[in-house]
Amino acid sequence: MSVNREDFGITFEITVGTTKTFQLTILDPDTNLAVDMTDTNVYATGVVKIYKPDGTLIDSGTNVSFTDRANGIVSFTILASITTSANAGNWIGEIEFSNITPVIIDQQKFNFNIIESY
Repeated sequence: MSVNREDFGITFEITVGTTKTFQLTILDPDTNLAVDMTDTNVYATGVVKIYKPDGTLIDSGTNVSFTDRANGIVSFTILASITTSANAGNWIGEIEFSNITPVIIDQQKFNFNIIESY
C-alpha cells in the first residue's frame, strides 16, 4: 500500500486495467486564474508524467491535448497499459509544458491514484 506524502490539490483516480481521459484547467499559481495558452509559441507542447515518490517513472510520455487554449483547459488519456496491477498506488502526476525551442516553461503537479480492483 502506498501513501500520499503530499497533497497537490487535485487528485485523479483510475482503476487498474482502465483507459481514461482526464481534463484539467491549468491555473496560474500567483493569481489562481486559468492560464491563457493561446500563444502556441509559448505553449507548444505538453506531456504528462506519472511517477512514484522515489522518482521511479510509471509513465513519461502521455501527450497533452489543448482542449480550450484560451481558458487553460487541457486533456490527456492514460492507457490501460499504464494502469497495471504492478503500478497500483498513490502516485504523483506532473504536467509539463514546453515552448517551440523546446524549453520547459511550466510544470504543475497533481495526485494520481491507480486503484486495484478486486
